[in-house]
Amino acid sequence: MPLSPDEIRDRVDRYFAAWRALDPTAWTACFAHDAISHEPYGATPVQGHAALKTLFHSIAGALQEVTIRAQETHISHNRAAVLFHGRGIGKNGKPVEVKGIDVFEFNEASEIQTFWAYWDPATVLAKLRG
Repeated sequence: MPLSPDEIRDRVDRYFAAWRALDPTAWTACFAHDAISHEPYGATPVQGHAALKTLFHSIAGALQEVTIRAQETHISHNRAAVLFHGRGIGKNGKPVEVKGIDVFEFNEASEIQTFWAYWDPATVLAKLRG
């Protein structure tokens, strides 16, 4: 049975809540065990929970705090395209801002099966590591 738009919005909210909490376990739990993530799009995709946790730590490990929220969510069938905006403070004390679009494809178990993230990692990560 397909997910309702409210169920999809709830799953998207959980995803961003896990980022705000900088919680790799909650974030990884949003994904199917065999999920594929293209974050950022164009980078080598990662698959499975172990690889997803590594990806999460590679980004979140440079942050001491983050506020990130969905600004607009557009749903079609089992997919959501989400315009997001976030601000954070790096462990280096520098502020960082990120804007982009995430595309979620959900399976029937309400898990993210495939994920595409469109944002500028070079600029963001340079500020976090600089």
